Amino acid sequence: MTLPVIDPEAATRYLASSVRLCLQRAIREAGEPTDLIGQIPETFSPESLASVLECAAQNTPTPFSRVGIVGAGLMGISIAACHLRRGCEVVLFDNAPEALATAPQRVRHELEFQIRDASQISAFLSHLHCASDLHHLADCACVIEAVPENLPLKQAIFKQLEDLVPPDRVFLTNTSTIPVGRLAKELRRPQRLMGLHFLHPVRERPVVEVIGHRQTEPLLAVSVTRQALALGKLPLAVSDSPGFVVNRLLFAYLDEALRSLADGAGIPALDESALRVGFAMGPLRIMDEIGLDTVWAAGRILWEAFPDRIQASPILVTLLKHKRLGRKTGRGFYQYSDVTPWTVSPETDSTVEKLLAPWVTTPSTSVTEQMGERLLAAMVGEALSLVQEGAAADWRMIDVAAVCGLGFPARYGGPVYLAVSQDPTAGLAWIKQCLSHTLPDSKLRKFAALVASLREHVSIPPP
Repeated sequence: MTLPVIDPEAATRYLASSVRLCLQRAIREAGEPTDLIGQIPETFSPESLASVLECAAQNTPTPFSRVGIVGAGLMGISIAACHLRRGCEVVLFDNAPEALATAPQRVRHELEFQIRDASQISAFLSHLHCASDLHHLADCACVIEAVPENLPLKQAIFKQLEDLVPPDRVFLTNTSTIPVGRLAKELRRPQRLMGLHFLHPVRERPVVEVIGHRQTEPLLAVSVTRQALALGKLPLAVSDSPGFVVNRLLFAYLDEALRSLADGAGIPALDESALRVGFAMGPLRIMDEIGLDTVWAAGRILWEAFPDRIQASPILVTLLKHKRLGRKTGRGFYQYSDVTPWTVSPETDSTVEKLLAPWVTTPSTSVTEQMGERLLAAMVGEALSLVQEGAAADWRMIDVAAVCGLGFPARYGGPVYLAVSQDPTAGLAWIKQCLSHTLPDSKLRKFAALVASLREHVSIPPP
């Protein structure tokens, strides 16, 4: 199996043009000046994107200056810090006393990643208000829900909020997998709810997914897009379907990792293979960082929606039964100490290999050689499915989401570009070889027609 050869300079030019397209759409949607477009360099880099988005934030007034956040967990804390850093007043609600008591210190810690000046951090924190009663959110222009992926829980929160706040207030959900229309169904004013999906870690991910549903007010979409720009984020308009774009891609990656693990890949070797092909982090490390309970909750939505492509793994079930939830409990696929920083590789743990032994076969040479490419191809296949479904306002948004939101290797331009920019016969043969265990021939034929269409109608920057 041979990894496709992509001209990295052409790929970065393509990414830059794709980012320009996404930003242009967002600025037009928000009704903001378009002179920022010219600041995007001809070649893509995370630094150049960060610079342009910082400029956008400085030039975009926030439509929601007082924001309520429901949930003081990992995402709620990160979203609070993001808003404080841009000058918003934040009311942070949680009904767990311990979570609320530690919230200011956790927000401070989050701000310290980006701000060195202690006095500036203290100034931002003076605009943070912690609340144990939802009534304190009544005067917030916008309320963001950031609780676990549990449909009844989220619906109950929004129904309570609807009884407490004025009818013109905006509700946003940070759900990563649940269709927003499903959350809005029980509301009296469903048109006031949208999805604004921040990605973890919020401080490092420059993109957010903006999700409307059939009843969303058009002017609300304008305000939410403007808010994203004011926060220094690139808003990507995606369709209201399970997993949206980012989590569909992510779970294809994670699902293939669990399949490879069951095929005998080995825990450290699997993550190392992902790094070798250019991913920012291995899939098992990602699951440990997210939390295996969170992976399970989000994954269940996708397993139910796409049973032919993504399935619950007994490996995940086994780890959950043994309370190995990842970094949060000190043990997952790896072992962590209280002082293991996020940037340092955790320790391997022989115990987990014994736990998973009943579900793991003896590795073959092909599995060992193909691990990294199988992970790449899984995301490519899912990206092509997303294009077929019209999951984003423009297919290039899928590549921007993959590279900027998930750490897909920028040198390949994105999963769609990886399929479209090379010889179609060779590229599809590579996908088939990597995914022969999950990809039926009928699906491959549809991919072939799609790739041919994209090559014909979309201009790929020349090498």
